[in-house]
Amino acid sequence: MAPQRGIDEGTAGGQLAVFLVELTRQTPVRELSDRFGRSSSTWGNYLNGSTLIPRQLVGRLVESFTPPGSTRNTKAVHGLELWKAAEAERRAGRSPSAGGDLVRGRQRRDDALQQVVKYRAVAANAENHLAELRPMLAYTQSRLENAVLQLRLGDERERARAERRLGQARERLGRVRVQQELARRRRMTAEEQQEFWMAEVLSAQEEISRLEREVRDLVVVPPGPLEPVGRDAADAVDAVDDADFEARLEHITAEGLEDEALIEEDLRPPPVDPVQPLSSPALDKAALDKPATSGDRHLGQILVWRRLVLPIPLLGVTGFLYWACQGAAFSRIGGWAVVPATVLCLPVLYGSLRATTVRKLPARIAAPLLHIAWSALLVLDQLPWPPPGTGVR
Repeated sequence: MAPQRGIDEGTAGGQLAVFLVELTRQTPVRELSDRFGRSSSTWGNYLNGSTLIPRQLVGRLVESFTPPGSTRNTKAVHGLELWKAAEAERRAGRSPSAGGDLVRGRQRRDDALQQVVKYRAVAANAENHLAELRPMLAYTQSRLENAVLQLRLGDERERARAERRLGQARERLGRVRVQQELARRRRMTAEEQQEFWMAEVLSAQEEISRLEREVRDLVVVPPGPLEPVGRDAADAVDAVDDADFEARLEHITAEGLEDEALIEEDLRPPPVDPVQPLSSPALDKAALDKPATSGDRHLGQILVWRRLVLPIPLLGVTGFLYWACQGAAFSRIGGWAVVPATVLCLPVLYGSLRATTVRKLPARIAAPLLHIAWSALLVLDQLPWPPPGTGVR
């Protein structure tokens, strides 16, 4: 699909755009987006000369659309020269620094919104996997119990057959549990990424609001269509049979590996690219150019309350409960103070660790260890230790 906007061949950027259009041989922008990343509207801006393409993408396009040999080397050198000329032209006509900050802020917000949408889809996919794995897990456990029953009641020949089925059921149960744990981890990672990118959206929105007040008359973003973001929905299966059990489990495993690769790719530091203009202006007008809504403010307040304010009273209550139980141990209860301390203090200690954004597994390990250490010291304090200075020489 050709670019929608005409190319100004009288500029260095226009000559670079003509070179890219001829190089890609009228390849649709959706195919370019799938192969090389970035959105379709961004590729449309690259091919019509309104946006300077990153330098490394020029080399990748030459390698993909040119056969090896001297022709590839010639086109690579020519493309590099055109890119340098377009870069020099862009720097010569760059807008004031405040306008550049505004463009960077809007692009930052755009990228953060795309990440939020993507990780919502990953979380929904992981939730669908969990919903599908639950009946599979129940079915596998029932088969395991049935195999154990047949092993107990069968004769030698039936015993051998039941042992084989028991081994298969155990192996299948282990695979299902592994996939279930991986899906839970993917869902947790996706939820954390949603919180992070939503905070990034709020930060970018505040920066854009400040910059728009400074350069309201300098930057005018033309409206444009917004590419809809597709979402895959998987239906949960209530009944599982042996015929398609393995195929469905392999499908879930493959999708889980793709989601994990997607998460790992986004967790790596991104390459440093030149300043890109906003690829989807409709996002600003339709979704975020309006003032910060009550929902956005509420989300920001929840994040601040959870990470900064909530842990302080919880830690204070935890310390007070341990202090009260230790005082009761030296009055009349003695070492039995460990029992009410376990009932009262241990859940509050675990909640305090979770409130300070400690993950579930480390909190489950750290809370019992700390409580056991305190209990051991309390019991040791009840022993009849000799007073200082009365030891035998």
